[in-house]
Amino acid sequence: MQTAMASSMSLAARPVTRVAGKTSFGSIAGLAPAHRVRAQRSAFTVRAEKSQVVQPINGDPFIGMLETPVTSSPLVANFLSNLPAYRTGVSPLLRGTEIGLAHGFFLVGPFIKLGPLRNVPEVAEKAGSVAGAGLVVILAVCLAIYGQATFQQEAPEIGTKTLSGRDLPADPLKSSQGWSEFTAGWLVGGLSGVAWAYILTQVLPYYR
Repeated sequence: MQTAMASSMSLAARPVTRVAGKTSFGSIAGLAPAHRVRAQRSAFTVRAEKSQVVQPINGDPFIGMLETPVTSSPLVANFLSNLPAYRTGVSPLLRGTEIGLAHGFFLVGPFIKLGPLRNVPEVAEKAGSVAGAGLVVILAVCLAIYGQATFQQEAPEIGTKTLSGRDLPADPLKSSQGWSEFTAGWLVGGLSGVAWAYILTQVLPYYR
C-alpha cells in the first residue's frame, strides 16, 4: 500500500510539459515527446544517406545501375572508355578485329595445356589451335544470332542530345549493319589470333 502511494506521488510530482499549447503526457510516463522522436529519426536518416557508398547512378534508381567508389573512379572510367567496344570513333569492323585478335590469341593456351592431348608431343599445339579456332567460330555464330535477335529494327529517328542541345552521334555498333561488321571483324581477328599463337609455339626457343 505504501509502495503504491509513493509511486503515485512521484508521478504527480513530475512536471507536465506543453508543446504548442497541448499537454504532453509522454513526460509523465517517462517517454520522449512525439516531435522529438520524429526529429531524431529524420536526423538518423540523413546521416545514413550521407554514409552510403553505394548509390544509384546519377541518383536515379530507375536506371538500374549502382554507383560505387570503384565504378565511379576516374581510373576505371578511363579504362572502360578506352576499351575497343566503347570507342565510338572507330568503325565496328576494326573494333571486332581488335577484340578477336586478343581473344583468339589467349584462347589457345588453355586448350594446349589442359586439353586431352596435352601430353602427346608435337600434337598438343595443333589440337589446341584447332580447338581454339573452333571456339572462335562458335562464338562468331553466337554473335550473329544475337545481332539478328537484338537489332531487328532500324535506329530511331529521335537522337540523343546533351543539356546544351548538342546532338550526340549514335554508336554505329548498335545497329544491324554495324553488328554484322563487328561479327565479321571478330571472326577474322579471332582466327588470326589463333594462327599467331600457333606460330609462336613453333618458333619461340623457350616454349619447349
